[in-house]
Amino acid sequence: MSEEKKNEIAPVDAEYEVVDQVDDQTIVELMTGQTIQDYVYSFKQGGRVVEGLTLAGINEAANRRGGIQVEEKDYEETENSWIATVKAVDTITGSSRYGACEQPKMNGNRPDPFAFVKAIHKAQRNAIKQLIPVPVIREVLNFYLRRKTGGGDPKQQPQPQQSGGNITNAQKAAFAIANKLSEPLEKESISKTDLWNYIKRKYSVESRNDMSEQQWTQLSAELKAAETTPKLLDELCKRIKQLSTANEESEVPTVKETDETETYNETETEQEETTSAKF
Repeated sequence: MSEEKKNEIAPVDAEYEVVDQVDDQTIVELMTGQTIQDYVYSFKQGGRVVEGLTLAGINEAANRRGGIQVEEKDYEETENSWIATVKAVDTITGSSRYGACEQPKMNGNRPDPFAFVKAIHKAQRNAIKQLIPVPVIREVLNFYLRRKTGGGDPKQQPQPQQSGGNITNAQKAAFAIANKLSEPLEKESISKTDLWNYIKRKYSVESRNDMSEQQWTQLSAELKAAETTPKLLDELCKRIKQLSTANEESEVPTVKETDETETYNETETEQEETTSAKF
């Protein structure tokens, strides 16, 4: 039991109280046209540092991830509070999550004129946060923590090189289909970098070397479907463009791979040949 307590970051109530206060201020700043100050929170609790994204930081992470939309908003007024429920959908994966918030109408001893707005924004925050991949949250968190402490932009870590012997058949198939899609994608003003950024966000990886064989298989199927069906190609282009637009609007710089070229040997045919693929 003592070991479990030792590993606790902070009591949930303590963290929730801090986040709620910061987000209250963020919403007021948003509604009154002020410059939003806090994208992250950081405080000490029980000898440990607790860090996370505020409402503004979560919105920034969602913009960077791309493809997350709010589809439903419901609210209810009670005597002492506003209750809001929001449904958020990840248009890339098809997943959806609900978020809820009950916001008191009183702020201390005085009526809170922003109570309704706070309920809606917090419910939206709670829904969206569940759909954001952990690597994206960490990326945005580190960016703003370093800025807050005067450390500048996070240093980009060099990506490990993947040897040809570790490339699976599923990965080779994905590269081959991606090469075939290069021309139709370019006609839609979609570059290979745009395609790769979409793939990284969809599978929540920082490098393609982090992708599993199952993920490569799923990717091959998606690309093959786009190659053979014009409608599915249009839908793929739409998703990639949505993500590219979200990245352009994001403050956080996109981490680019140092080497986007893979070379591997095809040994399944009678004549051995070397194929290079980039995306």
